Amino acid sequence: MPNVRIACLQWEFRAFTDGSSFWREFEWQLRTAREDYAVDLVILPEYAAAGYPGGWPEQDLWKEFVLRVAAEQRLWIVGGTMPCPSDRGLLNRCGIAGPQGQWHHQDKLHITPWEKNTWNMIGGNEWQVIDIGLCKIAVAICYDVEFPEQIRAYADAGAELLCVPYCTDDVNGHHRITRCALARAVENTLYVATAGCVGTLRAREGFAHHHAQSLIATPCDIGFPMAGIAAQAEPGRAQCLVAELDLSRLREARTHGTVLPMKDIRRDLFR
Repeated sequence: MPNVRIACLQWEFRAFTDGSSFWREFEWQLRTAREDYAVDLVILPEYAAAGYPGGWPEQDLWKEFVLRVAAEQRLWIVGGTMPCPSDRGLLNRCGIAGPQGQWHHQDKLHITPWEKNTWNMIGGNEWQVIDIGLCKIAVAICYDVEFPEQIRAYADAGAELLCVPYCTDDVNGHHRITRCALARAVENTLYVATAGCVGTLRAREGFAHHHAQSLIATPCDIGFPMAGIAAQAEPGRAQCLVAELDLSRLREARTHGTVLPMKDIRRDLFR
């Protein structure tokens, strides 16, 4: 009976005084998730590295760090996001590292008005579903989960676990992400895991306040939690949220569930 055990790191923002403290704390959090809870995959929040002293870590340093920890801990890491310059413009990019040196990235496809107006950020043009061995995953960054078409495309391509790094500065934003995550799990017979951030960063504009209550959502069907929530963090507090997901049950529900939303959609009317 194949299972995958995952952790959503509800990260507390803080202003680190030096780079070594930043790297040490992140490594401790990832190592603890693996060693104490035996997880197969960890999801970090959107803009997880915002507290890095003096700006953002260099892209190559962040990639090197995530790859090293993934290899040492034999772990898949959905490594949060950070602004990433490109030939087209500034992207919001998530790096995904595997235990055998695998490296993928997913850019945020739908950019919020704040990101456009403040940073002139642009949306990515490509998406992918990643086979991690135990299951297939996809990444939808924060605002992306509010677009059902994107997540249905992931599910049609075989995604079984949707990873949602997010960063919201108020309760309204948090509920937008959470309610959409719950809906996407039902619509697509999909596990959806959100990882948000909490706390305050005084030194970085736009990061004054944060609210999150990360969760791991399931379909609402026989054999799953009745409310469609496998686990949910405490609101506004740092936490490592862990759940073990039954992949056999998910695969069975896609073909023999009480309802079959992926099969029964009227594609003759809705392409």
